[in-house]
Amino acid sequence: MYSKEQLLYGIKNPTSIAWELSWAYHRFVRGQSGVSVIDRDWDSLIILDACRYDIFESTAELDGTLQSVVSKGSNTEEFLRRNFSAEAYPETVYVSANPQVQNHGIDHKFADRVRLWETHWDEDLRTVPPKDVVDAALAAHERHPKKRLIVHFVQPHYPFIGPTGRKIEHGTLHGDGVIADKRDGDSVWRQLERGDLDRDRVYQAYVENLELTLPHVETLLDRLNGRAVVTSDHGNALGRWGLYGHPYKRYTTEVVKVPWLVVDGEQRRTIEAGEIQDHQEMESTVEERLHDLGYR
Repeated sequence: MYSKEQLLYGIKNPTSIAWELSWAYHRFVRGQSGVSVIDRDWDSLIILDACRYDIFESTAELDGTLQSVVSKGSNTEEFLRRNFSAEAYPETVYVSANPQVQNHGIDHKFADRVRLWETHWDEDLRTVPPKDVVDAALAAHERHPKKRLIVHFVQPHYPFIGPTGRKIEHGTLHGDGVIADKRDGDSVWRQLERGDLDRDRVYQAYVENLELTLPHVETLLDRLNGRAVVTSDHGNALGRWGLYGHPYKRYTTEVVKVPWLVVDGEQRRTIEAGEIQDHQEMESTVEERLHDLGYR
């Protein structure tokens, strides 16, 4: 419900009305839609974090059938919460480089989970390199040949690991503050908002992150049997509508339109459910990793 003052402001500023109508559409129409990834037909689901459809389409040269879909979330938290709401997934193994999977209580639902932020974290890059994700995913598939497999990369989400991105001093992923680390400053998105960074430079760093990851995705596709899907949890606004990063409940096209590339192998995998494995909890480093990735 709008106040009298807000209505008067809208009359005097017609562009604000257009923005409000667009906002309402994205939140109440587009925000209620989205593909349920767990219900789709695949044996392996490969998630590229924060990968926009248009940039994937123009960059990736992977064989397969590509279409766009709408994600159920504008950030990783919402994507996980809205896609994996069931009590358990005993037929699926989740390999993740993103600690949000643990942070939001998702990974304990799966037959097995691999927490790469605990075992394969690169302190210099402040992320998990894509090659390590592939190695861990193939090892998990060897242990569980009759399970569905989810493989969650961090890239193209920053920290940027390419030559352009590593020259950019930045702190967080989405602009929610400064990390308590002597190496860090304001986030890329805040620097862009202030005009302290050139958008083309950040765009190039983002594309490099994807370009560096795609060969590893191709290796994974070549080694896994069955039907694989390459997709993303959400995109990135990159300045569209004055938004940067992937803010919560901002369902603009750039944030929720993601790739859905289907790659059919020669033989489908036989999927069998089983018991949810008990896991010995490690001394968690999730808070530190979330800081490094910009979620804190």
